[in-house]
Amino acid sequence: MNTSIKNLIAAVLTLVVLTSTAMISKANDHKVTVLSDVKKVNRIDVTGNVELILVQSAEESVKVYSDYYTNNALVQQKDGELRVSSYNTEKLTVVVYVNNLSAITASDNAIVKTFGKFSTLDLAINLSDNAKADLNTNTISLTTNVKGNADLTLTGSTLEHSASVNNVSKVNMNAFVSESASIRSQNDIPVVKSIDFGITE
Repeated sequence: MNTSIKNLIAAVLTLVVLTSTAMISKANDHKVTVLSDVKKVNRIDVTGNVELILVQSAEESVKVYSDYYTNNALVQQKDGELRVSSYNTEKLTVVVYVNNLSAITASDNAIVKTFGKFSTLDLAINLSDNAKADLNTNTISLTTNVKGNADLTLTGSTLEHSASVNNVSKVNMNAFVSESASIRSQNDIPVVKSIDFGITE
């Protein structure tokens, strides 16, 4: 039994190391610009040809994997909102280390992912155009608004989930659990009534 547990722990540690190594290898492919003065971000707005990787950390900063100052890119913080945009043909990769968030907004061809689980009290996720998000979150209250051809994949859990979707956007919640959920259609075709789910332990 002890041998099996040790083997399992070793396998998990190996997976974590390999995943971290993959991220570092990707970073080494490009010039890295570290923006350490970005602090107290509570909202993120991503637009254009951007891949944003979200990491929960008390040590807040932003790492831009590209020739940041020579590309048609913008990384700007104002009033607690971090705005990231790029319309270069090469996708701009940005890793954001932030402690707490209340809203994530993505549009155009932006991609947002979490690295590990992100826990916060209340979170609003707004996707439009061809934006994609793959998020592992743990919240008390979650609001999702998915428009256009946007694609949202959720894992994790919440106590309350309020969702708004249209008939062409994609939402995958197969690995997501909610104690209560209310789903509304944006297309005047039957509004889905409130559904209760039991959170599994």
